[in-house]
Amino acid sequence: MSKLSRIEFKATPSERKRLDIEAAAHGMTRQELIRERVLVATPQTERFRTDIGAIDRAVQAVSRQHVGLPRHALEPIVCTVLCSLVADSRTGGIPD
Repeated sequence: MSKLSRIEFKATPSERKRLDIEAAAHGMTRQELIRERVLVATPQTERFRTDIGAIDRAVQAVSRQHVGLPRHALEPIVCTVLCSLVADSRTGGIPD
């Protein structure tokens, strides 16, 4: 078995009691409950979603911030960014 490192955090007596009660209700130790909550029960990252008007709205937003840039120059950049965000959300995020 690999050696475990100790991680500490502060809790009030009432918080500690609450953790003990919840752990007992689930038939586990406080340590197991905390480990599960922190490491196992991490919520899934929501996928990036677009709709049919996303490109137009994004181009309009960029046009407002960068006045003078022609729309035909912005559309390919915005499309590339949106496609990249959708692809990254399907694979679990931007790679390191």
